[in-house]
Amino acid sequence: MKAFTLGLAVGRLIGDARSPGTGDRPLSENEPAGPALPESEPYRSLAKAVLKGDAAAAGDLAAQAVREGVDPLDIALRGLLKGMDAVSDLYNRRQAFVPEVLLAARALEAGLQESGGARDSLGRKGVVILHTAEGDLHDIGKNIVAAIVAANGYRVIDLGTSVETPAVIAAIREHRPVAVIGSSLMTSTRGAFLATADRIREDGISIPFIVGGGACDERFAAQRDTVRYARDPTALVKLLDALPAK
Repeated sequence: MKAFTLGLAVGRLIGDARSPGTGDRPLSENEPAGPALPESEPYRSLAKAVLKGDAAAAGDLAAQAVREGVDPLDIALRGLLKGMDAVSDLYNRRQAFVPEVLLAARALEAGLQESGGARDSLGRKGVVILHTAEGDLHDIGKNIVAAIVAANGYRVIDLGTSVETPAVIAAIREHRPVAVIGSSLMTSTRGAFLATADRIREDGISIPFIVGGGACDERFAAQRDTVRYARDPTALVKLLDALPAK
C-alpha cells in the first residue's frame, strides 16, 4: 500500500502513465501530491530524477546540463532542489516514507557533485548544527532532517549520533550556526539536551536550540527558555525561517 501511494503521488506530480493528463499544470488542493515540478528543461528532468530517487540519472543530467552551459547554481536551485521540495511535501503528507526520502537525498547529492559541488552555495540561509543526544545512536530521523533542511537552503553540519556537549559547543564556535538541532528517540537520552542548553547559556552563546524526535515534546522543551520543539521537518524549517536574519 505504501509503494502504491507513493507511486500514485509521484505519477500525479510528473504526469506519467500512472496519472494521465496531469502534465505540467499545478495540482489542486484536493490532489494527493505536493508542489508542481518545473515546466522547463533541464530543470524538470533534474527534479524528476530526485523525486524518483534516481541518483544515476540525477548525476548524468546534472553533468549534461553543465556541458550545455547551464549555471550550476540554477541546476541546484531550479532543478534538483525542486525535486527535493516535492519529496519533502510528500513525506509530510505521509505519501512518501523514510526510504524514499533517503534515496531522494542521495540523488540530490549526486546531482550537486556532478554540477560542481554547489552545496556550499546552497547554504544561503545560514548554517545549522545537527546531532542526536548523547547515548542515542538512532540516525534515520536525523538523516531525514538533514536532507530536508539542506533542501530548504541551510548548510547542515551533521555531527552524527551520540554527541557529547563539548563537541556541540566546539562546533558552534567553529561554524557560527543560526541554530542547533537535536534529535532524540529515547527518553533516557533526551536529558542531555538540557545539559547542552545550560552549557550554551553558561558560555554566553545566544543561539536557539531546536529539539525533536519521538522522545521530545513541547513539555520537555519548555524546561529551558532557549529550547524549542519541532514536531516534524516542516515545523523545523518554519522555525528556522522565522529566526531573525544575521
